[in-house]
Amino acid sequence: MSLAFFDMDGTLVGGDTNNITLHHFVKLGIAPSDMLVKLSECEQKFFEGSLDINDFVRFAVTPLVKLSKDEQYKVLHETVRDLIIPLIKPGAKRALDFHKKRGDRVFIVTSTCDYIVEHVATLLGISDFIAAPMEKVAGRLTGKQCGTVPYQVDKVKRINEIINKESLSLEDSYAYGDTINDLPMLMMCSHRFAVDPNEKLLNHPAIKSLEIVDWSK
Repeated sequence: MSLAFFDMDGTLVGGDTNNITLHHFVKLGIAPSDMLVKLSECEQKFFEGSLDINDFVRFAVTPLVKLSKDEQYKVLHETVRDLIIPLIKPGAKRALDFHKKRGDRVFIVTSTCDYIVEHVATLLGISDFIAAPMEKVAGRLTGKQCGTVPYQVDKVKRINEIINKESLSLEDSYAYGDTINDLPMLMMCSHRFAVDPNEKLLNHPAIKSLEIVDWSK
């Protein structure tokens, strides 16, 4: 059994799940429209690799805090099912099928909040994910962060925690990502794939160590 690590936004999903969810929350009336201004600023910093990810995850969760447990679940499940799952890239489906048929252990590794990722993973039939950990009390999101967000080098930190805890091996491991934020994760694995890489990753010296793949078709 090999390990396979998939970034989510831009890699598995042909879009940004934070952008999709927050725009939908504004449409539903559970988030104010002025949140979209800060979202745009954060997205630019993310692709530059300069985003304060801890500030961002606390910002992203705010529309959900006022909702009940059942309301939170309903809006998240329906948003992921109807707006995100249809954007799973054709190449991502093929890669997931490849690893599942081999019996590999598949992880989604993303700085997106865990309350979104758990629905994506469930609907894709993936058991393991590493995401921004957000506090829940009695199953309800509180708006607080409760651990290390897997972003840039902290993707490696969170992956190594699981590897050490479960005595797993990175031998014949696979990693897939689309931005420079994924480079630490990509470089720790045996098979490294730049999935539809953005310009900043394409221009990075490390691109020579990666296999570039097109998952858009």
